[in-house]
Amino acid sequence: MIKSKITADLIQFTARPWWYTIQGGAMIVLGIIVAALCIVSPDVYMFGEEASWAPIIGIVILLVGVFRCIDGLASEYAQGFLFNMQGGVLDIVVGMLVTVSSNSNVNNLNLLIVGYLVTQGIYRNILLSVGEVRNPLSNRVTGLVSIILGIIIWIDSPASLWFIVFSLSVDISFRGWALIAMASTLKITAENELSD
Repeated sequence: MIKSKITADLIQFTARPWWYTIQGGAMIVLGIIVAALCIVSPDVYMFGEEASWAPIIGIVILLVGVFRCIDGLASEYAQGFLFNMQGGVLDIVVGMLVTVSSNSNVNNLNLLIVGYLVTQGIYRNILLSVGEVRNPLSNRVTGLVSIILGIIIWIDSPASLWFIVFSLSVDISFRGWALIAMASTLKITAENELSD
């Protein structure tokens, strides 16, 4: 029995660290690729419209949401279930809306993305207040990056679609980094507590 400071909503990361490392690594790689594509070729035609890379990042966010919901269903505790399901459903809905958006309705998408990024950033920082994580820097940084990107889009309203997609790509990359960092920190914490 682990006499742990790891709360029930974070214990899931200790059970399958390899899963979260693979998931986080894929998020980093996909986020960097789409962010680079936004810089190299911001105006791309997809599905017969100028859509930047919105359909691609929308699908990535949708997949992240699906995996978060799967993580929620696999969680043994109600806190882990609720944490992952709430975030997963938000990712799925936003991913679907971004996927079907085009450059002609970027103004409608603008405030949705501002709300999504700011909410995700605040949510991650609140999680750190509830769960006792030894190395919270990665989540704090990624939460602050999400909030800052959301505020930049809000100030620059109406933002161009390529910048919205770029911001979402950077957010996905940072979320992947935070997922890997949190899983490895909690795994080390659990191993240290087992050896004590």
